Amino acid sequence: MRDTQFFYRAYWTSLNSGVAALTSDWSRARPPKLFWGEDKLALKNVQRLSLTYYGRQSGYFGEPEHFVFMVCPKNYPHLDFAQSGLFVAGSFNDWNPLDKEGQWQLTEEEDKEGATIWILRIARELLPAPESGAIEFKFVTGDHYWLPVPDAAPNVGMDDQGNRNFLLVPKRSGKHLFSFETPLPYQQNQGRQLGSEIGGNIEYIPLQAGVFLRDLHTDLRLGALVKTDSTVFRLFAPRAQAVKISLFQNLSDRGKEWHEMHRMDEGLVWEWVVPGNKHGWYYDLRVSGDTSEPFSHFDSRFNILDPYALAVVGPEGPAIVIDRKTLPQPVSKFTPPHWHDLVIVEAHVRDLIGQAPADIDTAGRSRFSGLTRWLQESSCYLRTLGVNAVEFQPLQVFDSVDPAEYAWGYMPVNYFSPASQYASDASKATQIGECAAMIKACHDAGLAVILDVVYNHVGEPNYLQFIDKQYYFLLDENGNYLNYSGCGNTLDADAAMVRRLIVDSLQHWIEVFDVDGFRFDLGELIGVEALSFIEQELKKIKPSIVLIAEPWSFRGHIAHELRRTGFASWNDSYREGVRNYVRGKASADHLSYLFRGCMDSLTRFPAQTVNYVESHDDRCWIDKITENPGYNGWWPTANDRRRTHMMLAILMLSAGIPMLSAGMDMLKSKGGANNTYLRGDLNELDYERARQYPTTWQYFRQWIALRASKLGRLVRLDGLPSEGYYAMFSHRSAMVMLINADLSNGPSQLLFACNPHFEPVDFAFEGVCMDGFIQIADAERCHADLNPLSEPVLPLHSDNLRLPPLSFGLWCRL
Repeated sequence: MRDTQFFYRAYWTSLNSGVAALTSDWSRARPPKLFWGEDKLALKNVQRLSLTYYGRQSGYFGEPEHFVFMVCPKNYPHLDFAQSGLFVAGSFNDWNPLDKEGQWQLTEEEDKEGATIWILRIARELLPAPESGAIEFKFVTGDHYWLPVPDAAPNVGMDDQGNRNFLLVPKRSGKHLFSFETPLPYQQNQGRQLGSEIGGNIEYIPLQAGVFLRDLHTDLRLGALVKTDSTVFRLFAPRAQAVKISLFQNLSDRGKEWHEMHRMDEGLVWEWVVPGNKHGWYYDLRVSGDTSEPFSHFDSRFNILDPYALAVVGPEGPAIVIDRKTLPQPVSKFTPPHWHDLVIVEAHVRDLIGQAPADIDTAGRSRFSGLTRWLQESSCYLRTLGVNAVEFQPLQVFDSVDPAEYAWGYMPVNYFSPASQYASDASKATQIGECAAMIKACHDAGLAVILDVVYNHVGEPNYLQFIDKQYYFLLDENGNYLNYSGCGNTLDADAAMVRRLIVDSLQHWIEVFDVDGFRFDLGELIGVEALSFIEQELKKIKPSIVLIAEPWSFRGHIAHELRRTGFASWNDSYREGVRNYVRGKASADHLSYLFRGCMDSLTRFPAQTVNYVESHDDRCWIDKITENPGYNGWWPTANDRRRTHMMLAILMLSAGIPMLSAGMDMLKSKGGANNTYLRGDLNELDYERARQYPTTWQYFRQWIALRASKLGRLVRLDGLPSEGYYAMFSHRSAMVMLINADLSNGPSQLLFACNPHFEPVDFAFEGVCMDGFIQIADAERCHADLNPLSEPVLPLHSDNLRLPPLSFGLWCRL
C-alpha cells in the first residue's frame, strides 16, 4: 500500500462520494482540510467515519485501551458462528486460539446501527507489534474452517507460505478514515485528485475506483439486439470516456467505418442504434479511457469482442449479429436423471471422434457435426459405455486462433458463443445450430449433457481488460493481476456485472441448447456466495439443473463450505484416497469414509460428492498407479489391471455420483505425460485398446449396469442412510462392507470385500451370519443380471471369509 506523509489511500464509494484514508489516526476533533483537484474545489460533508466502518473492512478497529476484532456474519451467510464458535488467530496465540479456553473467542453483539456483529476486545499490551509494524491475524471457526480474507480488504498481507492474512496496523485503528462528497460526479472526474495542505505542504493522491465499482450495474439488455426495424448495440463500460463500433456486412470491410456510441443509464452503458435488421452482419468495439493509472488497460485502437455476442467468427473476432428469433428452440426439454442416479463420463469432443470407428470425414473429426453423426449409431462409444451423462470439456469459444489446433478449451474469450473451432463455417455462425444438434443427439441417446465452464479467468485476447480492467478482475494494490487461477488473471465474481454475465450466459445455454448442468472450473475463485446466487437463478428456469464445482484453486479450498449449498463438488480426497488404497497405502477406515459418501464432514447428502479417480488434468489413472517406470502405463501389468478393476468396484459401490474419464475402460495411457492440454495425439481415444483389453472393456460396462440396476438402489442413495446402514469389518487395511446391514432399505443386501495387499487376509464374522449370499462379482467378472458366478474363487462361509492377495468380490442377498 502507498504510505506517504499524509494520505494512505483514497477511493470512491459511490458516483459522487469517496473516502480518504490517512497514513495515521487523526487525533484532532475537526476533520482535516481536504480539497479537489489543482483548482482546490471544496468538498462537501467531510466527516469522520465510525470505527465499525473500518472494522467491517479490516477485521479490527481500535479503542483507547483495546483492539477490537470484528466480523460481520452477513459476509458469511453459509456459516453459523453460534453453532461453530468464532476465534481470532495470529502470532500472538501461536495461530492456535482453540486451546486457550475461550480467551480468543468472539461473541455476538449489535452495533450502533442495530446490525449483528461478532467482536472480541483484547488489551493493547497483549498484542505487541512486531518490527514490521503490523500484526498478522485471521479468523477461524471452532470446526477449523479459516475464514477467507476478502479481496477488497485494505489491510491484506501474504505470509511466507502464500496465505492471505489481515494486518493489524496500530497507527491505523479506524480514526484515520474520512468520507466526503465530490463537486462533480464520478464520470466527470477523470484525472482529478484528492488534495490536502498540511504545514504549507500540498499533497495529492488519486482516488481508486474502490469497492463501489463492483456494485455498479445495469438492468438493460446488452449485446446486439435485433428489433423489427432496427438493431441496437449496448455495452456496459462504466469508466469509459468513449466507445466506438464498426458494423460491416462483409469481412473484407472490417474496420473501415467507425461510429460513436452514446452514454445512457447514468453513464454506465453505451448504446448505438442503426436502422434495419442486421442479422448476420459483423461488428467490433473499441473503448477509450484514462490510461494514467495502472488499474486501467484502455486502448482506443484495439478491437474488442462484445462479451454478449451470441456468435463469433473466431477468438479474435469479429462478433456476429444474431437475431434471437433464429436461435434453436428445443421442442421438448430433456429431464436429466436424479443426481443420485447419475453416472458421468468426462470427455472432449475431439478426443471422442478423432479415431472413432465410424464413417466420419476428416473435417468432421474435429467438429460438433462429427460427434452428432456418430451419436446416431448404436455402436457409439458414449452409447455403449452405459453411462447416463456426459460432461463435456469447454464448448464455449476459446483462444485457439487456428481451428485445427488442439486445445482443451479452458481459456475462454466469450461465454455465449459455442466454439467457432468446432464449426463447419464459423463466419456464418453454424456453430450455434451444430452445437445444439450435438446436444440433442446426446439427449436422444439418453445422455444428460453437463458443460465444463470457466468463469474464474479469461484467455487471450483478454477483451474484458480493454473494457474495464479494474471492474472485471482481481488486482493487487499496484494494479497487477492476482493470478489465483494460474492462467494470468482472476475474474471478480463479486462484481455485479461479472455475476450477471455468468448467469446470463448460463441461462442462454439452458434456454437455447437445453444443457442439463454445469461443472465450474476452479469454483473456489467464484466463491460460495456467487455460486449460491447462480444456483438460485438457474433453478428458476430449470429446477433439475445439475451443479458441480471444482472446489479448489491456487488460493484455497471450499468443499466444506459447499456442503451448505445445492452444489456437488469434485472430491479430491476420494481421488487420492482410492488411488492410495488399491496400492495398500490407505486405511480401511478412510476407505469406509469415502465409500459412505464422506457424510461425516464433507457432504450434506450423498450425491453432493462427485467420486472420481481420473479427470483431464494431470496423469491418467493407469499412468499414476502403474508398476512400470516413468509413470508409463501404456503396457499395464497384471497388477495394474487388477487394481483398476478394484478401483472400479469401489467407485460403483460408493455413495455419491461416480465419474469416469473417457477411455479408462480401455486402460487409456498418456505414456506418463502430465499436462496434455495441447496434446490431441495423446488425448484422443485409441479404440484399438478395447480389442487389446476386452475383459476390462466389458468389465466396466457390467459394473455400470449393476449400479443402474434395481439392486443398485442400495448404493444410489437419494437421502441420508440410517445409522446402521453400513457395517464394516476390517483387518489391516483390508475391508468387508455390509450394505443395508439394518435392512432399512428393504430386504436385499450387498456385501463387498477387498484386500489390497500381497498377503492373504482372514475375516471372522462374530455375531453376523453370512448365509444366503451369492457371489456376483470378482476381480475379472461382474454379473449385472445378478446370476451367480460359476465356480466362485472367493468362497464365503457363514462366519468367515479368506481373501487372497490383491483380491475382491461382491455378494448379494435378495
